Amino acid sequence: MTDNEQPPAFEAPFRHFVAHRSMLTAYVMAIVRDPHLAEDVVSDSAIEIARCWQSYDQTRPFPNWARGVARRVALAHLRRFMRNRALPPEDVLDGLGSDLDAFGADAELDARKRALGRCLEKLPEDSRKLVLLRYFDNHSYEDIAVTTKRSLNALYIAFSRIHGLLSACVVKGMRAS
Repeated sequence: MTDNEQPPAFEAPFRHFVAHRSMLTAYVMAIVRDPHLAEDVVSDSAIEIARCWQSYDQTRPFPNWARGVARRVALAHLRRFMRNRALPPEDVLDGLGSDLDAFGADAELDARKRALGRCLEKLPEDSRKLVLLRYFDNHSYEDIAVTTKRSLNALYIAFSRIHGLLSACVVKGMRAS
């Protein structure tokens, strides 16, 4: 791009979305409670954020606005695809947004990332391989089940245990630092 060229219109919303993707994914997952649906909602939220970018008041915090967009998209998906599922109460969603804001401070996030890295190194080899397949190589649970010759239920239980171990380790590591 030369000095005279303007960045593409979608660059700013995309940059903001990518910077807050983890927070939005956690927020959406709390709403829809289904990993596959959450992926769809997050993708659709990115599109909606870019589409509505001109209406975003850039003097206000992006995370709050983006969560509002993601909430609307998530609730629309739930109404469309899961008519019988009870929707989370509005006050719970608002509180979750505040909790995510508090969690997302850059310095604390960097400390958590370092702690997570140390905790990943402490995992048993089989567990570490599962984490690498899922979160670093972006394999689906179905692909991992086939590769590791495990049932999906066994894999979900394994990941639940891994998440618990990592969570406890990160909390312990944050207290120590």
